[in-house]
Amino acid sequence: MHLYTAQEMRDLDQYTIRELGIPGAVLMENAGRVAAEELMRRHPGTGRAVVLVGGGNNGGDGFVIARHLWSAGWEVSVWLVGTEEKMSAETAANYHVCRKLKLQVERFTQDKGAALSDSLQQADVVVDALLGTGIKGPLRPPYGELIQRVNRDTKGWVLAVDVPSGVESDDGGVVTDAIRAEVTVTLAGPKWCHYLRPGAEYVGELVIADIGIPEVAAEEQGPATCLNSPKEWRESLTPRSPWSHKGTHGHLLVLGGSKGMLGAVKMSGEAAYRTGAGMVTLGVPESQVMVLASSVTEALLWGWPEDGEGYFSRTLPWDWSKRCSRLQAIAIGPGLGKVSDGGEWLSQLLQSDHPLVLDADGLNLLAENPTLLQGRRAPTILTPHPGEMARLLGTSAQLVERSRRYVAKEWAQAQGVTVVLKGTHTIIATPEGRQWIQPKASPALAKAGSGDVLTGMIGALLARGWPASTAALAGVWLHGSAGELAVTSSAHSVLATDVIDRIGDAIHQID
Repeated sequence: MHLYTAQEMRDLDQYTIRELGIPGAVLMENAGRVAAEELMRRHPGTGRAVVLVGGGNNGGDGFVIARHLWSAGWEVSVWLVGTEEKMSAETAANYHVCRKLKLQVERFTQDKGAALSDSLQQADVVVDALLGTGIKGPLRPPYGELIQRVNRDTKGWVLAVDVPSGVESDDGGVVTDAIRAEVTVTLAGPKWCHYLRPGAEYVGELVIADIGIPEVAAEEQGPATCLNSPKEWRESLTPRSPWSHKGTHGHLLVLGGSKGMLGAVKMSGEAAYRTGAGMVTLGVPESQVMVLASSVTEALLWGWPEDGEGYFSRTLPWDWSKRCSRLQAIAIGPGLGKVSDGGEWLSQLLQSDHPLVLDADGLNLLAENPTLLQGRRAPTILTPHPGEMARLLGTSAQLVERSRRYVAKEWAQAQGVTVVLKGTHTIIATPEGRQWIQPKASPALAKAGSGDVLTGMIGALLARGWPASTAALAGVWLHGSAGELAVTSSAHSVLATDVIDRIGDAIHQID
C-alpha cells in the first residue's frame, strides 16, 4: 500500500477524476459514507454527534457524514467554519443537501464559542472534518480557538477525517495546535503524518478506508513510498527443501562481543539461527572466547586479535582470507565497543565482497569516516537509531527525528546503501530512492538488546541470499511481529530473549 504526501494524494484524485472518469462527487460520497459507517460500527445504536466542517473537500466529507448519521437516526449538529462562497463545488452541493434536509448547520464565529462548547460537552462523538491534508504553517483564526475548545470540552470521543486538523500532512508538524482524535479514518491511503511525530500522537487508531479509487490508478500514480507488508517479500520466504543442509541456508559471521558486552553478540547469533541461517560464527576478542563458550551451544566461536583489554585490535585474524571464503554475510556491531584504530579495522572489513549489516558501534566507527563506504559494491545495510543516524550526519538526534522522511532516503542514495532508520515506525530506504515505513510498532521492543536481535535477523536473511532491501523489509517486519507476540502479560516485562523465542511464530504467520 502506498504512502502519500498531500500533493501525491491530490494528483491521484485528479487522475481518477480526469483519466478514469470517476466524478469527484462520487469519491466524496464514498469517503463520507465509509467514515460514517466506521463511526457507527464503533458506536452501535444512535447518539449525538457534532460534525465540524470547513469549506474544502474535507468539509464536504463531513457534510456527507452528517447526512448518513442523520439518516440513521442520530441527533446531528454541524458547525461550519467559512462561507459558502469559498466552498468547492462538491462541498457546496453536499452543504445544500444538508440544508434541504433541515439538518442543524451553524456557522462558527467567536461569539458562538460558548454554544459550541455546550454542543461538544453533550456529544457522544465529534467528527473533525475541518482542514484535512491542506494546512501548512500556523493556523489562521478561528481554527486555533476552535481546536482548543474541541480538545478541552469534548466529553465523548473524536473521529478525524483523513488527518487531524492542525497536523501538517507531509511531515507530521504541529505548529499551533491540533485536534486529538481517538480514531482517524484516512482516505484511499495513509499519509506521512500518520507515522511521524508529533502529528502521529494526535491520530489515535488509524483506519485506512477504500473510497473506490481503482488499484490501477494507485499503481499508475503511486509514489515511491509504501507501507512495509509481507506482500513485499513473501515470495522470498520459500519452504525449506527436505534436501537442504546447513550449508544451503547461509553462513553468517557476527562481529562484536567485547569485554562486558558478550550478551549482545550472543543474542544476535541466536536471532540469526531463529531466522533460518544454516550456520553462525561469533567473532569476539580472543580473551572472550572462553567466557562465551559456556553459554553458547549452537554458534561457532572465533577468537580475534585484541588489544589486551578485551577489545578488538586493528589486526584481522591470520586466517581471515581462508575463513572469509566460507561466509555468505557479515554483521558488525553488537557489543563491539571501542576498537583500537577502528577506522582501519572497519576499512579492511568493508573491502570484502560479502553482504554486510552494520549496527551499533559499527555505525559509530563509520561515523568517524563515512567515506569508508566509497567504492564498496557489495550489498550493505545500516541500521541506525536516531542518535547513530545523527552521528553519521554530524547533526543532532532531534533534527533527525524532525526530518526522518528525508534523512534516510538521502543517506541511502548518497552512500549507495540500504538504511533502516529505527524508531516507532522504522523507515527502510534503498539506494534507488524507494522507501517503506513500518506500520507495526510494539513498545515491547523499547529495551536494550532489541537492536542486536534485529541485526542478527537481517544478517541471517542476507546470508540466505536475499537482496538487501528484501532482507531489511522482512527483518523489520518479523522483528516487530515477534515483539508483539512476546507480550504475554505486559510490554514492560518483555526481554530481548523473549523476542528471539517468538521469531519462529512470526515466520509461521507468513509461511
